[in-house]
Amino acid sequence: MKKKSLFKKSILFYSLFLILFIVAFTIHVYFILVNYENNQTGNFLKSTINNLSDDTLKEYLNANNLDSSLLTNYKQMIKSKDISFKRGSDDDTFVASLNNRVLFTIKTKVIKEVTKLALFSYQEREVEEIIPELSRGLIYYDVIIPSNYKIIVDNKEVGNKTKEEKYPELDYMYYNESMPTLATFEVNNLDNEKEIRVEDPFGKEIKLTKDNNTFTTDIRSIKVNTLDEAKEYLSDLPDITSIAHNWSLYLTRDLKGGYHGFNNIISNYLISGTDIYKMAYNWGHNVDILFTSKHTLGNPPFQDEKLSNFEIYGDSAFSCEIYTEKVMIVSRKEQRDVMHDYLYFIKDKGIWKLINIKSVGDKNE
Repeated sequence: MKKKSLFKKSILFYSLFLILFIVAFTIHVYFILVNYENNQTGNFLKSTINNLSDDTLKEYLNANNLDSSLLTNYKQMIKSKDISFKRGSDDDTFVASLNNRVLFTIKTKVIKEVTKLALFSYQEREVEEIIPELSRGLIYYDVIIPSNYKIIVDNKEVGNKTKEEKYPELDYMYYNESMPTLATFEVNNLDNEKEIRVEDPFGKEIKLTKDNNTFTTDIRSIKVNTLDEAKEYLSDLPDITSIAHNWSLYLTRDLKGGYHGFNNIISNYLISGTDIYKMAYNWGHNVDILFTSKHTLGNPPFQDEKLSNFEIYGDSAFSCEIYTEKVMIVSRKEQRDVMHDYLYFIKDKGIWKLINIKSVGDKNE
């Protein structure tokens, strides 16, 4: 019986020892896993900024001329689950961002390389410097719109233009300031998230697309179909149809005047020095114009006309589509010379001028 009792005591002792060992080992592994997770770069950086004190955050705000009343909003941003981290200028520098807004640049250094249980390897880091990125304020937006559009926040026009690009397919429109560009505006130093509204030059609100803190729009013009509709937006429009007629007549040597009508008619529509001016000048001054076929004009000379598809870029730039058929009698037979083009106009010194002509089939070239 004593041997049996001793055996039971031994079993109980070793069982308790094994249980204690398992518990101790489990706790040890637990702490290894905790340290492993805490020292993962993202978790380490997240913990670093989450532990910034209110006084430190206020110092950051004050150093950037921002009111300490923004502290609550600042803390909400820092604790957002959407904060992301990416490497900066080197392997030990990281950038913390929220919705593409940079909040901090964090400089670190590796103090130890750790391997536990031959499975868990990680780096222990310490922070050398935290640089708050508040030069544009706590809340800011980028708005990419035509340069003649207005940005409205809290019923006030805002925005600082920082970048401009020409529309490449309309590069010929940029002789002066009449044609708007695609501009990037900064809206800075807001105290919280705001509604951003944009209006075109005529006061019509424009639909925006938001991607994080950037707003864009595909709308760069107003499109209407008729001349009467265009006149609601544009003043002192030239006689577009007459310009098209005279251009067509000029090409077939049917205008009267110096250099076949260039001096007294065509040059009045154009801006000296532009590509279309040079082309027209060369045509009127070149011997090739003398070789146009002999013909007379029908009565009336222009038939089956349509003026349509106005695209209005602002109060000083627009384009439209013209279709007209010039009736020509060649060797007693009627021929039709079709003009189907886009005409582009800008204002120069307050007067509408023709800046380009493109065949309808060439518009996107």
